[in-house]
Amino acid sequence: MKAKVFVLFLMMVFEAFNLNAAGINLKAKKTKETKVEAIYIEKISVTAPDGNGKEHELEGLAFLFEITKLKKNDKVLCMQELRDFTIDGVSYAQTTKETLGISVEPKTVIEDSYKLAEENPDLKDIIKNKKSGIVMQTIIFGTDLPQNGKVSVTVQVGWGDVDKEKNTSSNETTEDFTFEFNLSDFFESEKKEVLQLINDFKKDTDFSPEHLKNYSQIIVFATKNKDVKITISTDYLPKLNSPDDYSYVFILAYICGNLEKQLVSGNYTNSAKEGIEFELLKYKQLKEIKKDLNIRFFEDMM
Repeated sequence: MKAKVFVLFLMMVFEAFNLNAAGINLKAKKTKETKVEAIYIEKISVTAPDGNGKEHELEGLAFLFEITKLKKNDKVLCMQELRDFTIDGVSYAQTTKETLGISVEPKTVIEDSYKLAEENPDLKDIIKNKKSGIVMQTIIFGTDLPQNGKVSVTVQVGWGDVDKEKNTSSNETTEDFTFEFNLSDFFESEKKEVLQLINDFKKDTDFSPEHLKNYSQIIVFATKNKDVKITISTDYLPKLNSPDDYSYVFILAYICGNLEKQLVSGNYTNSAKEGIEFELLKYKQLKEIKKDLNIRFFEDMM
């Protein structure tokens, strides 16, 4: 029996663009009248209810396209709404409908570049044309994205004449601007960022739980990446019981050492030895601060 299809509306706030996440940008496309640049693209995920209250775990892509008019005239922007992209030539919207039995309504917001930069300071460095640019922000959610696959997304934009009396435009013409990239590009970008975070943690001697939240992205990456294999066992961690025993430090350290080995070597198998070595490093740093610290699990290795 064919699955019932309903529309899932997502009212997204575009401050949700997480520029700390590993995103990508693509080279600008130009015609005589228009330049379009994919200034930021990132993988996103959300848990959202449908019209019947059922929760859905969704993934998707968030796009920031900056549009610049190259000819000096009074024409105004016109476009076709971006509603879909393809992965290896297959519609993502169609794949979502077949996989999840739902249709997900995309969301697009158009705003002047300078206004967006003023409202979102984190975007200032990636917005290129703060004088006359226009940014199209589009979020398309759906089924789980594969780790690899060629994405093709087409932006249809152009310009039309202004009818001031009717407050409309006419003689609208649009052109296609197609951008392509591989989903594996996100992995390489995330990998670079996670390795940098692991390196930062190696040198970090602030062990407060609040501070260690700065490294939460490492845990998220290790949990969500389908290739990474990390086995957590009592054989690999000290047996600690009290709330202030620093167990959270050693769990993070074990994951860091294990994950670093896999990412650097490209061999995605559990690397407990490197995880324990990273734990020992953090234990030695802790002992510099807390001289009376004595954990048998580590002392036997020293």
